[in-house]
Amino acid sequence: MGSIVMKFGGSSVDSAESIGRVVEIVRGQRDRRPVIVVSAMAKTTRKLLEAADAAAAGDLPTAWATFEELLDYHGRVARDVVPPAGHPALEAMLESRFRELRQTLERIAAEGRVTPRLADEVASYGELVSSAILALALEAPWIDCRQVMITDDQFTRARPVYAETEPRLREALLPHLDEGRTPVLGGYVGSTRGGVTTTLGKEGSDFSAAIVGAALGAEEVQILTDVDGLMTADPRIVESARRIHALSFAEALELACSGAKKPHWGTLGPASRADVPIRILSSLHLHAGEGTLIGRRNAGAPGIKSIACKPGVHQLTARPDGADDFLNRVFEVCERFRPALLVLAAGEEGAELSLDRVDRLGEIVEAFERFATVAVGRGRTVVTLVSEDLAAHSELAERILETAGDWEPRLILRGVAAPCVRCLVEDRDAEGVVAELHQRVFSGEVE
Repeated sequence: MGSIVMKFGGSSVDSAESIGRVVEIVRGQRDRRPVIVVSAMAKTTRKLLEAADAAAAGDLPTAWATFEELLDYHGRVARDVVPPAGHPALEAMLESRFRELRQTLERIAAEGRVTPRLADEVASYGELVSSAILALALEAPWIDCRQVMITDDQFTRARPVYAETEPRLREALLPHLDEGRTPVLGGYVGSTRGGVTTTLGKEGSDFSAAIVGAALGAEEVQILTDVDGLMTADPRIVESARRIHALSFAEALELACSGAKKPHWGTLGPASRADVPIRILSSLHLHAGEGTLIGRRNAGAPGIKSIACKPGVHQLTARPDGADDFLNRVFEVCERFRPALLVLAAGEEGAELSLDRVDRLGEIVEAFERFATVAVGRGRTVVTLVSEDLAAHSELAERILETAGDWEPRLILRGVAAPCVRCLVEDRDAEGVVAELHQRVFSGEVE
């Protein structure tokens, strides 16, 4: 039998009402054998790291005030959603987890600094507690994500060791599914082979869900959030933006790396390799629409799928220094530093790129200098129009280049993942450019 993976974000579990809604949604899907992956309750990770920073700075009153705030918040919400029979287990869990957190904060205060390893340990408590609360609310088995998500030791941005993670996930989850139970585990958090806690980086819970789905060969991975799917542009910029019914994995990856808020780019690798579709859905209005399905494109007239923008980027210009295979080496560097690097233009005479992670500028420049001369320019915004149709339909590419002609468009047939058109604009003009391009490009129904 098949199964689905349902991932709930922090806004879906930020109150007793929200968790109650999640419980109803999950129970309504039990015939599909769901596995539940959950994020920390809203704003918890930020507050945990603030407490760690305060402890490191010697500001213990602030650290302990934040600690007590988090303890009170989680306890108050949990007691409203966990059935009375589960309260003893709930109190024991809260006491154990927050005792461990206090000990970690005390260690940080003694050392006077937050190392990446300690930051991961502190941040992990958000998912460990929220997943345990949801499991108790569902009267379902809780799986310790640290025991099944095995990673390298790149703290704060760890990567899974698939050869060890996937069999552990199957061993831990399949017996529960076969017995009709709904296992719950935290996203974002894992551990090294030696048992040291790690995290997968920003939006790591989506990544976790995709890894679980791939390991199980799930029917689909559902990312339940506060919007009913991906849009043709950021609706905060373009009020008329509409839902996209379907995207290929490549198009979704290109959009994610080009600034789209969902999905996290890391989710698409394991899902695409296992051919497990990802569906972006609203947890607020689950039956209001079908969301966006990633992996299987709808047949239809060629067109642009969506417009994304990435502000505050630095420009890098690389010129070959005589080394062979210049272009392939450029794309190898981009692959290694994805999603921080985007190609704006590339040819044998040189490449123009954008970088949105200034903290990685030094290592990226060093990588390019092995085969090129590099110049770094000031920050601007990259606006990207994405569609695989740009490669297959020359008339579409010509039309979009003409439509975007006011902003020096570049057709990139070999982007991060899918063909696209990129424009480099001033930061102050970016939102206006996105709105104008959306108006010019989109008409009729969007497939």
